[in-house]
Amino acid sequence: MKPFVAAFALFAASALPLSAADDPAPSPGLMQQVILSEELIALGKERNDPVLMLAALRLRASLDDSTVAAADAFTDKDALVEAAKAAAAGQDALLIMIEDAATEKSRMFCYPSWGRSICY
Repeated sequence: MKPFVAAFALFAASALPLSAADDPAPSPGLMQQVILSEELIALGKERNDPVLMLAALRLRASLDDSTVAAADAFTDKDALVEAAKAAAAGQDALLIMIEDAATEKSRMFCYPSWGRSICY
């Protein structure tokens, strides 16, 4: 798991200079959220645990291609939803929660400030 995290961190760090100069870099907290969601996905798939995959799905609700430069390294959301549903087969309450998380939109709020957008 540690080599994956280290490789992803290096990839994310190398991708940042490639972004446009006027795009603000993702915050360290946002990058930690990316890494944590990938770790939860890997562990959830390894253990076939729908709760871990659900947690990763909820973390992903506030991440998208415009907020994180390394978004192409994300695990596909549709594949994650299908894996979580397969792991939660027969558990109706979990299946409903997975459906809700799959349709959840970003909770990020952005506002203009001195000619640029600040998001949290």
